[in-house]
Amino acid sequence: MSAQTNIDEELQAYADGQLSPERRQAFEQVLARDPALAARAAEIQRQTGWLRAGLDAVMHEPLPQRLIDAARPPATRPRVPHWLLSTAASAAMLAVGLAGGWLARDAVLTREGTPTTFARQAALTHALYAADVNRPVEVWAPEEKRLVAWLTKRLGFAVRAPDLNSVGYALVGGRLVAGNEQPTALFMYENDAKQRLTLQARKQPAGASEAAFHYAIEDGVGVYYWIDDQCGYALSGSLDRAQLLTIGHLVYSQLAAAEPRK
Repeated sequence: MSAQTNIDEELQAYADGQLSPERRQAFEQVLARDPALAARAAEIQRQTGWLRAGLDAVMHEPLPQRLIDAARPPATRPRVPHWLLSTAASAAMLAVGLAGGWLARDAVLTREGTPTTFARQAALTHALYAADVNRPVEVWAPEEKRLVAWLTKRLGFAVRAPDLNSVGYALVGGRLVAGNEQPTALFMYENDAKQRLTLQARKQPAGASEAAFHYAIEDGVGVYYWIDDQCGYALSGSLDRAQLLTIGHLVYSQLAAAEPRK
């Protein structure tokens, strides 16, 4: 078994709370020395929390009577031991939970037949972290250079944090988030009224090169998104369309100006 496999297994066990106190303490020392690994652990814990929030209620629903009846043997057959009935009932409950979880997943990823899009993912991610009072970002603004270098390395292309002070929004910091297709960089900004904006960037699939702006409203969050040189960008916030478009053009112009001339 490779060293990477061991790390991945240890990381998953840590995120699931399955390590012994001694192993957990030792692994936390490893995380303290490796910010990237610590970010992975935090992201796995968040995803696990989302799954539990969505599935725990389903897993604790009463077992349907029809499944209990199906697990019982016909009267003409020899009596089945109680432990076997319990096993069958547990298996049936697991099947119900998995089916319910899959349907819940479809409900999250799909609304009225529309697949999850970059705009929708950006809005959901914005809503999740913008509402976090204590730790909305992993790396704070005073360490902007380290943040940008870290995200650039993880995404595989040059990542930049635009300066939005001219429109009243100061950089709070940023983090790495998990997208459906690609890892995504998130930069968060805040104004004096504590309103927050997020700019998310990720690598797009080959062939996606349209640079035009598109606007969408997802769950009450406005999103302006565009693709530039195989990179997708999404600016999200609870602003009206005109304000978001103005800031989006500022972001676009700064990113374009920072690109090396060919």
